[in-house]
Amino acid sequence: MGIKHAQYYQVFDGDILAGIGNSPISPTRDFHIHDHYEIFLFLGGKVNGFVDQYSYPLQRGDVLLFNSHEIHKIINLSPEPYERLTIHFRAPLVYPFCTAGTNLLACFQNRRPGEHNLAQMGEPMLTAYMELSARLIDALKHPKYGSEVLALTYLIQILVLVNELYSRTRSSVPSIISSHIESAMSYIDNHLHLSLPLEQIAGELNVDKYYLSHMFKQQTGGTIYRYVLLKKIALAKQLLSAGTSVSDTCYLSGFNDYANFIRTFKNITGLPPGKYGRQTEKKG
Repeated sequence: MGIKHAQYYQVFDGDILAGIGNSPISPTRDFHIHDHYEIFLFLGGKVNGFVDQYSYPLQRGDVLLFNSHEIHKIINLSPEPYERLTIHFRAPLVYPFCTAGTNLLACFQNRRPGEHNLAQMGEPMLTAYMELSARLIDALKHPKYGSEVLALTYLIQILVLVNELYSRTRSSVPSIISSHIESAMSYIDNHLHLSLPLEQIAGELNVDKYYLSHMFKQQTGGTIYRYVLLKKIALAKQLLSAGTSVSDTCYLSGFNDYANFIRTFKNITGLPPGKYGRQTEKKG
């Protein structure tokens, strides 16, 4: 895999980030992954939410959940602004508040990557969620004595609410990704140890590479190249977090050039793989 100088990660200082956006584009426009968890609440507009192998048309009150290994993006279907409320947080912050009966991270962790990411919030719960989120945003924006403690308590309450919502309404809404593109994504997932150029993927599926490239872009809003790249980096992150060496991770995730792997990993995550592995070991 080569490297293109684009930013795929969102700069995130601190432990919690929250805010309401209302613009035609998101801060991170393309496929991306990050080391924190995200709760994305859709409030208005005309967009599709893409995560791993699935794409969903969103309606007001839809909640998308992203963990630290899931590739995702929001595809705006019109030039008009769309309104959303996003909350980002680092998982270790929440660990001390999880109990045997209440895993506050269950909705992010107890599922296969890219599956059951979507839940629906009715207006009564939406009102409660918006009130809690407003308090969280205020505590983050106007720091004073006790603000960080208050922000954490609001986040905990939000996670209780979201997990309860997820347990009741996680969606089986069918993806709008076509069978050809699903097959391409499945092939990519099962062969991340290979280099995976477009020609190889198209050849395995017996489709024209230009047709495949066009359909992929049309349905996901991104390119196969970037999707493959992010999938490989997501795998590399998992391997490094599990204690796999940088050199073994390089080849297991399909980068046959060690120096290129180092550059690409840092370009996408903001950290070189060795430092990333050491940091995740400390957090564990």
